Amino acid sequence: MLRHLPAALLWCLTLAFATAAPLEIPSPAGRGSMGASLATGADGAVFLSWLEPVNEAEWTLQFSRFDHPSRTWSEARTIARGGDWFINWADFPSVTPLSERHLLAVWFVNNPAGKESAGGDHDHGAGYHAEYSLSDDGGATWSKPQGITGESTSTEFVAALALGENSRAFAAWLDGRDRAHNGGVQKLFAQTLLAQGPDALVDPSVCDCCQLALVRTGNDALLAYRGRTRDEVRDIRLARWRDGKWETPRPLHDDNWEISACPVNGPRLAARGAHVAAVWFTGAQSQPRVQAKISRDGGQTFGDAVRLDLGRPQGRVDAAVLADGSAVFTWLEMTGREPGHAGGIYARRVVAVDGAVGEPQLLAPTSTARASGFPRLVLLDDRHALLAYTAQSGESRVATLLIELK
Repeated sequence: MLRHLPAALLWCLTLAFATAAPLEIPSPAGRGSMGASLATGADGAVFLSWLEPVNEAEWTLQFSRFDHPSRTWSEARTIARGGDWFINWADFPSVTPLSERHLLAVWFVNNPAGKESAGGDHDHGAGYHAEYSLSDDGGATWSKPQGITGESTSTEFVAALALGENSRAFAAWLDGRDRAHNGGVQKLFAQTLLAQGPDALVDPSVCDCCQLALVRTGNDALLAYRGRTRDEVRDIRLARWRDGKWETPRPLHDDNWEISACPVNGPRLAARGAHVAAVWFTGAQSQPRVQAKISRDGGQTFGDAVRLDLGRPQGRVDAAVLADGSAVFTWLEMTGREPGHAGGIYARRVVAVDGAVGEPQLLAPTSTARASGFPRLVLLDDRHALLAYTAQSGESRVATLLIELK
């Protein structure tokens, strides 16, 4: 019967049956939740974290662990609670697995009134700083919170990484310690948590409020971020941590995007073996686009940039690397033709060997408003992934989907 169908209809049917529709996994997050983040441990455990309001004044940081056999989330657990937190659509908390039992949680707290931090301006007010807590029992209990560093009261957009040595953690962050003095700019620092010694300066001039991406490549760490030149070119840079020190940062790609304000749109990295995938947003030459590159030598070199978007991208990207070295990238795309915020979260696969780009896959319709946040993706296996995002139908709530990848 099928061989008698028109070729175009047969092609459409093939696509329809090739990939199942995303399946919503009931989220443990409550009403008003936001700021979802996903992370996978070395043992394959997947963790979801998010912010949830208690009342008009207080918020909690919650987390849950995914059960692979039942495809369900565990009951939500509270990591911390506070009434002085910095709640933001772009700079949101995270949980990082350090070992099977050890977890790291990071969140953001407003600086006390009257204690003007470095970088106090109309964007940051009195400023805020990152705090972290550790658990050595799988998240049942957590240590007393402490600051990411004792050297600065302006620590933002933290990226954390498990070092794999005695459950230690490595962190990088945007730092405004010099912004209030002598026209200083935002800097990039890093440090091994609980280590002795001063913070390490990675880059003395970076974009003000774009997320960082940090992955392990063998014994090294690779960091991606948005730089900033004197001419206000804000392209993506890479810095490598090797043998206990930072190498000189270098461009990931020369977009030459000159912009006098922060686009609030950071890069993402994913690594698996020698393969590293990088994805980012740029508005260079007044042509917004989402681009990606793949490395087959641990991020030492990358292939050509490929374009992923459909013509109206908003960025807010993520990445994952499959076993064969190919990568899946996600981004947010505007879909509505009338004024408004209609959009969709899309995915595409890129082959590592030749850079071939697969067909776009709509994962979920969503809003492109700031409140919709930054969707996050992790692999369960080479055919399935979990997506977490802030759904905006009525009151916001963190939603999760099981995705069958093309």
